[in-house]
Amino acid sequence: MNNDTRLAVAAHILALLSFAGNEYRSSDLLARSVNTNAVVVRRLTGQLKKAGLVEIRRGVGGTALNRKPEDITLLDVYKAVIPQPKATPFYLHQNPCCDCYIGRNIHDALEAPFARVNAAMQESLAKTTIAELADFIRKRERM
Repeated sequence: MNNDTRLAVAAHILALLSFAGNEYRSSDLLARSVNTNAVVVRRLTGQLKKAGLVEIRRGVGGTALNRKPEDITLLDVYKAVIPQPKATPFYLHQNPCCDCYIGRNIHDALEAPFARVNAAMQESLAKTTIAELADFIRKRERM
């Protein structure tokens, strides 16, 4: 099993961009802050652009927010960077044994609790904005 960090990295990028105001920031600068490869940043910023959260200028232009930080929630970010087929924090395992009474029924048994967790997670993400992340950082850094 691996951990999916796309939401955290995308939120990191957007928080950094919120400090830049209307100025564009290069994928190299964003990558240094995240401590990752610029290719990873460009892939994520492409998804954020497709969702209308950022604007990208090719070449030496860089990336800037396309909306106010207070108008971007973590749910917006989540929906932008997590593909829809995986839009749940939990996944059902593949091919349980149909000859076993547990295996025949486990997917149906887990469907409702997993759906409740997904709904609660999305409701929680919708309550936090990029502006709130930036404010937390400002206070922590006494900026």
